[in-house]
Amino acid sequence: MPSYSRRDALKAIPALAAGLAGCATLTGRDDSLPMPTAWTADVRTPTRARRPPSGPLLVGTGSPFHDDPMVTAVDPETGEERWAVTGRKGHRSPLGVDDRRAYLLSKAGRAAAVDYEAGERAWTTELTGVDRADPGVVQYPPVVAGDTVVFPISGTENDVVDRLLGLSRADGDRRFRAELPASLAGAPAPASAVGDSEAGVVAPVLDGTLRRFATDGSESWRVDVGPSPSSVAVAGDTAFVGSATEELLALDAATGEVRWRAPLRNTVFARPLVSDGRVYVGGADYFLYAFDAESGTRLWRDELAAPVTCGPTRVGDRLVTVVGSDILVRGHSGTVPFDPTALYVHATDGTLLNEYRFEGYLDGGRVNWAVAAGDGVYVGQEWQLARLDAEVLDAE
Repeated sequence: MPSYSRRDALKAIPALAAGLAGCATLTGRDDSLPMPTAWTADVRTPTRARRPPSGPLLVGTGSPFHDDPMVTAVDPETGEERWAVTGRKGHRSPLGVDDRRAYLLSKAGRAAAVDYEAGERAWTTELTGVDRADPGVVQYPPVVAGDTVVFPISGTENDVVDRLLGLSRADGDRRFRAELPASLAGAPAPASAVGDSEAGVVAPVLDGTLRRFATDGSESWRVDVGPSPSSVAVAGDTAFVGSATEELLALDAATGEVRWRAPLRNTVFARPLVSDGRVYVGGADYFLYAFDAESGTRLWRDELAAPVTCGPTRVGDRLVTVVGSDILVRGHSGTVPFDPTALYVHATDGTLLNEYRFEGYLDGGRVNWAVAAGDGVYVGQEWQLARLDAEVLDAE
């Protein structure tokens, strides 16, 4: 069982001051974030922003209301809305994207694809066993695997059949249904074709297993990695996952064979980041780590102010990480708050460049995530989407 308690002692890390002079906002109010922004826009419970290479900035909304868009295209430079597609009432998942469409799952009982070049819905598929499910059923984004998009339908309670549903990317026709023995413990990841094997998806399950499914729904392999594995990252022929056994694991994506294990001091809540031969991962132990992706050798670690709940994400030679805030914990059917909430900027060699504490009242509400999309870094709050100013990534 993962440990969610704080360490008894925490080093005090001084916050760096950040001026807000000259910050533009689309909302007509003063910027409430503790760092300079390029723009802010009113968006209710935005899901994590995505920016395909050939498309605009895409953001969904977790709002249950009819009038709030399922998917909105935003100009990344100005924050102005280009188009929006609405749908039925019901909380929605984060977006999955490919080179043409964005995909999402709604508690209204629909899977949907939106053509982000045309700004219109491409198809919808009616689902069952979703409308009365708990909030966790729309926690994870769909996964694009070959000509199939895989929808993770799995809640934190027992009122939904835990399963992966494969639909055709072209028209939403059903391809497969793979039932799971327990709830998903984190977000699945696409597994590229390796050798003679076809494309598939690697899924972390709350029973402590990591499982790979092909796009026909067959299970290619399963490995016991310990309780509560994290969201999965796959790079090349290797899958990376954190575990409540207090370690980061690297596995052969084709066979499931464990290649190496690296020690941590607690569980992992966020997806590892794989980039340029390194694996970056943040833990509930208040540390951000970098490991060599081939050998598992630890390259550096830095102590932060709270458990890592989002990231790291990378733009250029900078890493951006969010600690604290609230997270929905699998297996406990509840939201766990961590304090303080802060955003960190590191160089890829582990040098801390900036720290921003989200303290006191924020006009945009609680900070939920920060992601790099294209050449920008975006922050999602309860009622606001913001693009951070480029100077946030610069060392003083």
